[in-house]
Amino acid sequence: MQNLCKVELLYGKLLCKTKAINQQPVRYTRKPRWLPKAPSKMFRVPVRPQISTDERNELFRLFTNYRTTMKSIQKQLEYELETSYTGQEVLQEIANKEEMLWAKCMDINDNWNAEVALDREQRLANEREARREEILAQLIEKEEEKQKKLEAIEEIIRLEKEKSKTYITIENIDEAIEKALDHVVDHKYALDLAGNIFKGNDPIEPTTGTTSSHQLRVQSIN
Repeated sequence: MQNLCKVELLYGKLLCKTKAINQQPVRYTRKPRWLPKAPSKMFRVPVRPQISTDERNELFRLFTNYRTTMKSIQKQLEYELETSYTGQEVLQEIANKEEMLWAKCMDINDNWNAEVALDREQRLANEREARREEILAQLIEKEEEKQKKLEAIEEIIRLEKEKSKTYITIENIDEAIEKALDHVVDHKYALDLAGNIFKGNDPIEPTTGTTSSHQLRVQSIN
């Protein structure tokens, strides 16, 4: 039973060397080691066992055989573990698995790139369409503003053309002079509180309204 436990411990240590596992099985037969000695055994001196020479030699032979056997088993287990992880077939299988995994990852990446490219093309197309509509709206707005400015300029030109009919030119300057002499404009006039206009030096007849006391005062002043 003790040899079987030691074999288990040895195999566990080998696994700990090869894998990222740290296990240390511990078996307590009586009590944990951190507990103090029992008071009943505090001053007890154990009697050393008396072993004969033949028995001691036999125990030494058995221990030597056991140690040799355990070392052989340890070396055999180490060799099997090393060959299982570093053999040519195992390495080829690991390489094949890595290649398969790499191909799978590349397929996933290609599919993802295709989806992203499709979404990007759709987004760019939408952005181009929105930009085209925005530019078209701006052009229409500028064209409307330009048309309004042209209409305003044409209206100004039309009004100026209408006014130009009354302008004095070389052709109608004589007629304008005769008209000005025939129709003398007297800017001397007076206003009363009612808004009547009295023109010239003889303001007897008002332009509008009737003669009032204020008109009489204006006549007396003149």
